[in-house]
Amino acid sequence: MTKFFETITTVLAFFFFTGLNAQNNWYIDQQNGSNSNNGHSPVNALKSLDYILDNNLLQPGDTVFIMGRYNNPSYDPDFTYGGNSDRNNPHIWNRENTLKIYNVNGTKNKFITFKPYDENTILKGDGICILRIMNSSYLNIEGFNIYGEVENIPLSEAEGLETDGMQFLYLDSNTVDILHPALDEVLFRVEVGTTIEEIWNMTFPIIGQVYRPTYIDTKGIYITNSHHLNIVNNTIQFTPGCGLRIVESAYINVKGNDIHDCTRRSYSGTHALVITKSIPYTPESNDDLVYTIKVSGNKVHNNYNEIFSWVGTKPFIKPVIDEGKGISLQRNDYDSWQSSGQRILVENNICYWNGYSGVHSNDGYHIDFFNNTCYMNSYTNTVTYADGDQSGQNIGISTQRGHDIRICNNISVIDTDWGGYAISSSSSTDVIVSHNIIYGVNGIPNQDDDVVPIQENTIVADPLFVDATGNNFNIKSNSPAVNAAAAQYAPATDYYDFVRDTLPDIGAIEFHVTSVKENKNISSIIVYPNPFTDYITITNKRAKKETISIYNIEGNNVSSDVKIIKTNGHISINTSKLTSGIYLLKVNNSTETIIKR
Repeated sequence: MTKFFETITTVLAFFFFTGLNAQNNWYIDQQNGSNSNNGHSPVNALKSLDYILDNNLLQPGDTVFIMGRYNNPSYDPDFTYGGNSDRNNPHIWNRENTLKIYNVNGTKNKFITFKPYDENTILKGDGICILRIMNSSYLNIEGFNIYGEVENIPLSEAEGLETDGMQFLYLDSNTVDILHPALDEVLFRVEVGTTIEEIWNMTFPIIGQVYRPTYIDTKGIYITNSHHLNIVNNTIQFTPGCGLRIVESAYINVKGNDIHDCTRRSYSGTHALVITKSIPYTPESNDDLVYTIKVSGNKVHNNYNEIFSWVGTKPFIKPVIDEGKGISLQRNDYDSWQSSGQRILVENNICYWNGYSGVHSNDGYHIDFFNNTCYMNSYTNTVTYADGDQSGQNIGISTQRGHDIRICNNISVIDTDWGGYAISSSSSTDVIVSHNIIYGVNGIPNQDDDVVPIQENTIVADPLFVDATGNNFNIKSNSPAVNAAAAQYAPATDYYDFVRDTLPDIGAIEFHVTSVKENKNISSIIVYPNPFTDYITITNKRAKKETISIYNIEGNNVSSDVKIIKTNGHISINTSKLTSGIYLLKVNNSTETIIKR
């Protein structure tokens, strides 16, 4: 315990100067809570988040715990669409959000945190969005299981040609009540029974922006007009529409999320993780002066479209699936970006078996794609159209109509059976392509004519993953990726938050021998918040067994007074029985000083 007591003197001043300002924990239990409760303990949980927000009860530094299942008001897991005669059913048009966070603002020193109470918490929804965030700042959104309805929506209910599904239904501006439309107000962009061949040759009237069924386009997390948000360690799965979409926002940190099996019922040609129209932001004293958007350490996989899209602003419909990317940056090209000096960072992500590109930018300035691992991001061509017409060259890492783009230290493995590119660049300027590994599972990959003249140190070789078919993208000791990255572009840590060495590896995962992994100290594990109130969380994407102990200032082991809950890559510790003070958190052979307010 010597090291612990040496540390005490260095943190005592901080502890007392920060004070014991009141910071509340709030508990929300939609199934069993009541808005007549005070909301400050699990047994006195409130029923709805709206009650807290409408009464302005949240203060900077507060934490909101969501308990059990939380869903939108009309959620119905047993809903079945009855076909065209049911096309005005309010359930498919409802614009409900499951959890809506609006006008909630922490401060730069006191973020407001939203998180699950335990592993039983789940956010469900069949409305417009499961978790909606708007006009908010300084928030942590961490550890949620966001689960959509793809598994409960048969493909035949979503597609609408030879079936009477919802793909081509819409309401125009003349609709009296878009939540309860009359049967004759529900219009068809394409009449049931029209063939694919007929659509190719059809011209459609421009109808502009219209209302369309939300039931088959539910988004997971949708963020607008917000800044300083940490979206950390959430699982977003089986949402019919986009998994995570961030619009007109700045200083957003998207880290450690698992987004999979999304976008599959949507008519809007959407993607798993979308950053669009982001805004350069005047940095504050504690802000990163370089990156206003960070997307790092996420696993984005098995997201693809299963029906083709259409929009009311075009006079034609291309009846093929041509969207469904993993990470998609779109229209991040406001004039203010050009001279801002700020950038967007996409690093250490693992993207596999998405519909098209694993990582892509369209119309963007100042973007860095560093040390990502992309594998077989061509589900649509490789599987959906395996025996038909295949199209689209962007199936790895790609940029279109961009400026000042750096694509460095990535691994991109593609299906070479039909001719897409592992790395591609179209109509882009000032592009750096350096120290990447490209490989084709069925032969030598074709290379983009726009990339070949500018690329440096590209390695065309098998990256030697441990087990790509089993989705294990760790690299073997003899991988060509080992020690081959450009150090000036490599992140300090890898996907697992392991520190990279002075000769970093290409790709999201640094090679480490077992003995090194077992002796990683707690600095490679994220512990937050600290100082804390009743809960702390340890993020550990290595998913290894951890031995955890907590000692008080006298050196006594108080581990029996806390409850440790382990779920999917993070550990939550309930410390409500501990008194305010300074403690030592010991994880295996490593220690961290923690402070309870």
